[in-house]
Amino acid sequence: MSKMIIITQRKIIFAAQLISLSLIWIFVIAITLWILNLISLSIELDDAPGASIGISLIAIPVFFTLASLLTYAFIGLKKDEFRLLKNSSEE
Repeated sequence: MSKMIIITQRKIIFAAQLISLSLIWIFVIAITLWILNLISLSIELDDAPGASIGISLIAIPVFFTLASLLTYAFIGLKKDEFRLLKNSSEE
């Protein structure tokens, strides 16, 4: 394949990875804000906030961990790709 096609493919893959990474963090922030809103509404309406707090104790750390793992994998893959490109250009 020509060098131009390879560069275009890498840019498309990078854009897809970046979009995926951005969307997962937007999702995590939205879920966190939604759960915090549920807790504040339950307190405001003199309802028992136990269910909302129980859900938040599980959901927020799980989503945060998944987003962190995706970010870690993305950064690790980019470092490896950069290192491989650097090594191949030195040869």
